[in-house]
Amino acid sequence: MAKSSLALRSAKIKLTRARKHIKSIELSIAKYVRAHPYKVTNSKGKKTTKVTVKKTPPPEISVIAGEVIYQIRSALDHLIFGLIKKNPAAYAIEPDWERRCEFPIILKLPKGKTAPLKRKDIQHLPGISDPAFTFIESVQPYYVIGATNNALRIIGLLSNIDKHRRLNVVIGRIRKKEHIRLASGRTSSGFSMLDSGTEFPSRFNFSGDPTVYVNRRYSVAVHFGERAEIGDAGALAVDFLLKFLLEHAETTILPAFEVLL
Repeated sequence: MAKSSLALRSAKIKLTRARKHIKSIELSIAKYVRAHPYKVTNSKGKKTTKVTVKKTPPPEISVIAGEVIYQIRSALDHLIFGLIKKNPAAYAIEPDWERRCEFPIILKLPKGKTAPLKRKDIQHLPGISDPAFTFIESVQPYYVIGATNNALRIIGLLSNIDKHRRLNVVIGRIRKKEHIRLASGRTSSGFSMLDSGTEFPSRFNFSGDPTVYVNRRYSVAVHFGERAEIGDAGALAVDFLLKFLLEHAETTILPAFEVLL
């Protein structure tokens, strides 16, 4: 097997492993959901309704989610290692590059810098080609628009938490699906995700048009409790978000390196 293909092979194996871990998470979530670990309470007179998650998701979900993130992050590092090793001149440029080698995930532009960053601003990529550098720079998270850029941002944030601080927090959130009919005949349907402890009116009165019929159904989903770090991505269920991250590693980054390597 040619040296240039070793990085691709190991990256693909790691991404396959990540997909197997996601299936394990889906099984664990399904078991958690089947237990109906939530409570819906109507206050006296049924003027308000409160939803509560009675039991937190099993910690194994946090552990396996960390392993998914690790495998994706490590696969990216293998790709960049193979790319640099392809050029023997890298050792002359930066003799100890192997110790520092990793796929760069730059969350914010350095102070005083503007995008696109130049080679000297992204360290430890000695000897890579111009097309390789252009691609790697284009997917950096400091570009706030772009699905792959956002995927790399989340990978970097969740990886740092799991690797250096603690397990990523996972929480149960309640999905409320409702259909409402008003006295005038108007109807409204929709769904929302609610945090444990959320309280809302049981019935509504829209400008003198009272509710005459309400049908609500509830279910529970598992989310990362890291919204302070990952922002809007925290609104996505854990398994869905992990699939999103894996998809961009498999369908955007890996194909680009198949050409570059």
